[in-house]
Amino acid sequence: MTQEEQEKTVYVDDHATSGTASDRPATSGLAHSAGALAEAVYWLTSGKELAIGRAPDNDVCIPDQSVSQHHARVGVTAEGSIFIEDLGSTNGTYVNGEKITRQTLRDGDKVLIRPHHVLKFCYQANPAPETAGRNEADPARDALTGLYGKHHLLIRIDEGFFLAKTQNEDLALLMFEVDRFAKITEAHGPDAGDMVLREVAKVVSSVLGREDVFARYENHIFGALLHNRADAATAVLAQRIRRSVKYHPFLHNGERIHITVSLGIGFLARNMKSPMDFLSEVLSNLAKARHAGHDTINGSKSLRDIVRQIADKNAA
Repeated sequence: MTQEEQEKTVYVDDHATSGTASDRPATSGLAHSAGALAEAVYWLTSGKELAIGRAPDNDVCIPDQSVSQHHARVGVTAEGSIFIEDLGSTNGTYVNGEKITRQTLRDGDKVLIRPHHVLKFCYQANPAPETAGRNEADPARDALTGLYGKHHLLIRIDEGFFLAKTQNEDLALLMFEVDRFAKITEAHGPDAGDMVLREVAKVVSSVLGREDVFARYENHIFGALLHNRADAATAVLAQRIRRSVKYHPFLHNGERIHITVSLGIGFLARNMKSPMDFLSEVLSNLAKARHAGHDTINGSKSLRDIVRQIADKNAA
């Protein structure tokens, strides 16, 4: 394997046994880095296969032209063993250096999706065997708000960036934070802070479309990845979010707390070379909104100014 090869982590829950000393049910998994921003974690039960390929409908989407649209699949046999099968890919699937059509995976096996995407198969004992098979909280979700967490958003930004570049599609990212959040928790207590974050999540979720990826980025900062949405439409959406939060009644112990948010929005541009360029621009615009005195979008409250600002940047 070369230094350019990337590793991704993908966990597959098949409820098989791994033969560990504890004899606990095991979780089997494949390891592969989701790209520039994060390491992906995918779960698979015995009734579901894991699809790998370039097309966006795959469970593990690898936006690389050298990877076939539907390259390979990982599945669980009736006996509980894990296998990987090549789906007639152009460049092939390899296990421990050997080209395969279909092969059972064992602990420590390395899978190469040509040309340079490496997945490592491994077993890990479940920490609580008595909960195996029960409906558990989605590890990708934030426990307080129920939204996706930062890790999931970074994965989707990474995937969306390369797919939008390849398919010449519009891609926008919107980040916002609850203004003066530390002062809110200081004045009203941590329970009030939790209430505010939950309510903000609900209010903004009601405004976003079902296809938008909405997540709690960290603490009081949220992010939404918006596919196929034009610049002006994104600015209108940001303004709607700002006003929806501002005029929503946030009540704690019978007292209304006035809440506003500051937003930064940005768009995929031709000169951006990586997802980090995309994310950094939006975070910079969020900082601009914060320093402008809160309750702004990219430092402005005027929709006309925001749209003009975007147009000027695109023309530059």
